[in-house]
Amino acid sequence: MTLPLSRIDYAAVGVTSRGTTKIFPPSEHRQTQKFAVADHDGILHVYGLKKGEMQVLFKSLPGPKINKLVLGGTGRDKIYIAHGNTVKGYTKKGKLFLEFDTNLIDPITALYVLGPDLAACARDLCHRYRDCKDADSYLAGETLYDVVLLPADNTIVFVILACGDCAIRVLHGTKTPAILRLSSVPTVLSLCREGDVESKERVLVGTMDGKVGLLILQGNKTLRITWLLHTTHSEVTSLDTYELQDGLDILVGRQDGTVEVYAFPEEDTVPSLRFRYNANESISAVGGGIIGAAGYPEVLVTTYSGRIFGLTTKPPGLLEADQNDGLMKLRAEIQGLQEKLNEEKEVPNFSVDSLAPLILSVNHRMILNREDASYSLSVELDTPIDNILIQSDTPIELLDVESNSAVVSLSACNPRDGNFVVATYRCQVNTNHLDMRLRTIEGQPGTLQIYVTSQVQPKCCRRICIPISALSLHMRQHELEDIEPNNGGPFNELKLIGNFTVAEMHAWLSFALPDVPERPHLEDGKATLTYVSSFIGTLLKCIYKKGSAIFLGENISSIIILRDILTREATKRKIKLDVFCDVAEGSISRVLELIFPQLNAAHDLITKVKILNALEEWELKENPKENLCTEYQELIQKETDIKSQMSKDNEILERLHAVITDLYVDWERAKRSRRISSKDAAEKLSAALKSRELAQLLQVFIDTSNTVPAPSSVPSII
Repeated sequence: MTLPLSRIDYAAVGVTSRGTTKIFPPSEHRQTQKFAVADHDGILHVYGLKKGEMQVLFKSLPGPKINKLVLGGTGRDKIYIAHGNTVKGYTKKGKLFLEFDTNLIDPITALYVLGPDLAACARDLCHRYRDCKDADSYLAGETLYDVVLLPADNTIVFVILACGDCAIRVLHGTKTPAILRLSSVPTVLSLCREGDVESKERVLVGTMDGKVGLLILQGNKTLRITWLLHTTHSEVTSLDTYELQDGLDILVGRQDGTVEVYAFPEEDTVPSLRFRYNANESISAVGGGIIGAAGYPEVLVTTYSGRIFGLTTKPPGLLEADQNDGLMKLRAEIQGLQEKLNEEKEVPNFSVDSLAPLILSVNHRMILNREDASYSLSVELDTPIDNILIQSDTPIELLDVESNSAVVSLSACNPRDGNFVVATYRCQVNTNHLDMRLRTIEGQPGTLQIYVTSQVQPKCCRRICIPISALSLHMRQHELEDIEPNNGGPFNELKLIGNFTVAEMHAWLSFALPDVPERPHLEDGKATLTYVSSFIGTLLKCIYKKGSAIFLGENISSIIILRDILTREATKRKIKLDVFCDVAEGSISRVLELIFPQLNAAHDLITKVKILNALEEWELKENPKENLCTEYQELIQKETDIKSQMSKDNEILERLHAVITDLYVDWERAKRSRRISSKDAAEKLSAALKSRELAQLLQVFIDTSNTVPAPSSVPSII
């Protein structure tokens, strides 16, 4: 990290949504720039440097919560804000020139303006307007996180959408959209720019699992993605490109409060990290510009609670001199405010309605970690958090988080009352953001309830309800067309026939599967969903239409869990289902082949940790070259990495054994129509698991003693 940046605080506004701070282009080269920021109080602010101080140049009256702010116009000097389903336009001097009702049913969550074209997204619908008149619309059926417009031929523009099904869609008028599948959900889109010139074909993409990619719209209008940052991090909340010092840089803001600066890579190179800073609360916006001092580029940062600060290239010595001058002015302002406060105390106070509700503004996100099939849960307030209480009506395991300094207290629970876990996190002083991790039990869906209280408003509590799906799966990045019914592959098949609609089956699946789209995607009357297991990598494909559904899965456990949940939901609604289950003999060996590399790696890792602990106990690590063999010397050299891997999941071996045990229990239910307990299954598998021999383990599964005939094959769907 070679870029020295120093923090300088500018202002504080209300709670902010993502993408509600924008920097105006400079009027002159290397001169300071103004910026606009909007908050949840409905106030639009325009700030700029005046007489050497950062001042409010314009401030609107309070109003409805502002969800989005973008710049438009010929010189990108017009401000467009979205609240509810309304778009308003202001000049940077604060004059209202546009108030436009889009007639969208849901609130606008993404907005972009290019010349006369305006694109607004509300939930899963994108609508484009030209000169405030309807141009075209697109119903994605997926949550739309962001949108940008790129110029095309004549009067047509390209609409680029970041969609919740791990896809980028490009619309060109009313034509069928081009689709680019990604490995994670894209959450942020930002045009690449050099200076004040925005690219017409290159767009930065940030994802929910922290990756950053470069999307290129090529000359033949095809899409290509080049991953710049391909490792998993906290969710990307904001992106920009700007030349801070010695070349173009990528500015990244994240959900965990991290601000990063990477050097924009050349071809066949990896971006190098130049700077990292943590603001201890999620980042709403980052942008590059010259804000606080002429000639000194900086990163302008806005946080969730509304703090606005710069990370400037101005040398610290010059900053200290400026701060000393500002301190004298600040003391004079404080003295004036104190005098006003004393005057106000002498005036009789009006009574305040004690029954008026206090509403805490809570920002939360729960994301599945594919590496260990756990969930990351982040909660933050615009004020310091006092306590967070977690209650679950299904079994969950709370895991440690290094950055979490809260004191955790677990309460005794009675599962018969619907309480499996009740835990309280008591936060330290001035903690606005808290990260937690948890792991669910496969096959047991439920609801996670979170209660949050503030240190500033202790009598006010906010409740959040998050559904827990039965399976820890994530959406497949592309359709697997080779998985079809009765194709002879190692896929177990579940077939349901009954008097249900596509929408009804789609709703039932939301209890079992995560990230189910709000609306089913229908092609020839059929909907298709494809998933991959986060933990072991097995595939599951769901194909359903009115009156019939087929589920193809490599793991018989996934099939049994789906069968139990779907039949239960049908029974609740008194819908009769004909259920057929066809078990593929080769599916067991396929699943065990996927698990065994992880099993051996986990066993080797545990063995290495045991050796290192023994060497430490015997005090043989002080002079390893004299006391130990080459193998043990290498272990000591890699001790930090080994223990770091172990700390990520110290119960990995037990979890893998549990997956194999559940696999055996479900295999017996599906193949031989008999139920055995997990305890009995563990005893039968014990010797094979200790040997870690695949052939011996397979022999346990294929033992045909005391079995009943397998069900017959399932006919194809008509």
